[in-house]
Amino acid sequence: MAINTTRPATKKILLICNPISGYSDKYWLDALCEQINQDGYSWQRYDTQSSGDATRYLIEESWQADLIIVAGGDGTINEVAAGLLACENFEVPILALSTGTANVLARELGINGLAKRHKIPQIMALIKQCPIREVRLPTINQKAMLLMAGVGFDAWVVHKLDSNLKKRFGKLAYVVSMFKELAHASQRHYELTIEGKTYKVNAAIVSNGRYYAGSYTLCPNGKLEDKLLTVTTITGNTAQFILALLALPFGLMHKCPGVDQHQVTDIDIKSSQENEPIQLDGDDFGVLPCRISSSDNCLKFIHKAH
Repeated sequence: MAINTTRPATKKILLICNPISGYSDKYWLDALCEQINQDGYSWQRYDTQSSGDATRYLIEESWQADLIIVAGGDGTINEVAAGLLACENFEVPILALSTGTANVLARELGINGLAKRHKIPQIMALIKQCPIREVRLPTINQKAMLLMAGVGFDAWVVHKLDSNLKKRFGKLAYVVSMFKELAHASQRHYELTIEGKTYKVNAAIVSNGRYYAGSYTLCPNGKLEDKLLTVTTITGNTAQFILALLALPFGLMHKCPGVDQHQVTDIDIKSSQENEPIQLDGDDFGVLPCRISSSDNCLKFIHKAH
């Protein structure tokens, strides 16, 4: 449920920044820090050093904040969510200034594209007004899952992604990886267990919201606040995978042959194949098996109030 009320005035701000995420202009962040300082807020900034560092920082280091600003991609935001979950701190709100390739969460919250110098007045207005939306925080193997997890085609696309190509060309790197993986998509097999019933599929995506891979609608009824998760499965040959991918930009993947969707609170996924990767919020996340569950835990995110 969205709460469009103003919280008590923010006094202390913690900025957690991924310095290698997204596009090359990093000066906007220095300008934002300068504006935060000019507006009289107490603040501290931490630049992450490696994967998982944001989680480690929130768990191990000393920090105090009325607001956490995250400048990074969906993976960095997931790390912050994981850190707050580990600390059992569900009250401090988060402003996600997404600088990644897809920025799914920022699109869900209506605040994508703010990580720019000329958008700083809008950022400061959000900090002052602090409109809050609660986001449910599911778990995967008892760790935080903010947006989505996938096995099969999209997991292998992420797993085989050329990181150098991603830095240079952004989303194009995913397209290249997709073409390479298409030939194998229907050859991989997974077993899903939902409410005691078993499903045999070639790929699956478990979603906490509406969007996928940017602004593409995968789950028309998905809501970040809901306890139910949406499982999208694909079962079929290469042609059916291609059709589903072509339908995705039009929000019609769920209507394609071989594609099914289920509303669940718990799901177990396994495979007889070894070393099957999992993608979590666009990053590699270990290998199968996995259990994904909804939870009663919610985090507070600043969103664009309507």
